[in-house]
Amino acid sequence: MPVTRVMLEYVHPWPNHAGLFLARRNGGFARAGLDVDLLSDGYDRGGAPEVLARGEYDIASLRLGHVLQSRSTGTPFVAVATLNQRQLGSVITTASTGIARFADLEGKTVAVPPVARIIHEVREAVAADGADPALVRFADPGNWEPDIRSVEQGIYDAVMNVRAWEPFQGNTPLDEVVVLEFDSVGVAPHHSYFLSVRQETLERNPEFVRSFLSAASVGYRDAMEDEDAAVEAMSWPMCHVRPDVLRASLRAIRDSWFTPEGRWGEIQEGLVTSYTRWMESGGWLEEGSSVKDLQGAWTNDFLPR
Repeated sequence: MPVTRVMLEYVHPWPNHAGLFLARRNGGFARAGLDVDLLSDGYDRGGAPEVLARGEYDIASLRLGHVLQSRSTGTPFVAVATLNQRQLGSVITTASTGIARFADLEGKTVAVPPVARIIHEVREAVAADGADPALVRFADPGNWEPDIRSVEQGIYDAVMNVRAWEPFQGNTPLDEVVVLEFDSVGVAPHHSYFLSVRQETLERNPEFVRSFLSAASVGYRDAMEDEDAAVEAMSWPMCHVRPDVLRASLRAIRDSWFTPEGRWGEIQEGLVTSYTRWMESGGWLEEGSSVKDLQGAWTNDFLPR
């Protein structure tokens, strides 16, 4: 059978992908007639949107902005499932810094990627928590993505990164890790990542998409219900990471996989619409994109019933 190539959303696998790796390890993809290769890479050849557009991959995990940008190109994408029902970006620190809420970032130095949208989101969260965002000091880490170790070492007071991975890379006891979630102050709630395909793939081979999503759905449900199996599945692509770190990350991420009603992959129209409007109002959509590009950009029609 031909190999189905899936580009993951980061430069290495992490427990957000546990359902995919477990579906492969348990034979779920094989039973669906699929030989699935789950891949990560750097960005020097282009990120996930570029390699998906070039046809080098069949499926890619993308952010909403990438899907919307593609809609006005010759290779439009369609989001066919979401991996996360909530946003994963958070401000991460330790209890020893005295930071317990967004308002406590006043006078502190926070490492934030040099992306206007992300910097604004932090400022908006500080304001929503009743403090003055002008008093927050932002540090640009460049290509480096600092985790909690940079807080432990005193380089920064806090870092902006993924709530279910970067908090667990250091030596801070879990009960002393502080994670400030933007959803907690109602700032820009959204789905984090979408499994996406080229529109021509959806039109040419819809059963392929259905089969992949059906097997993935079972994989994520198995990962939710069998923690040991999920950790074991991730220990192969992440053999360089301690099992207790994998377990902590898995426990932090798995609540984002399903809707409150227990459905995997379901894209919420309200979330994609409100987030697109938020990005459009700030000028953070990719050039040429607008809320009108949501038409046809996503669907739940290929998810298992």
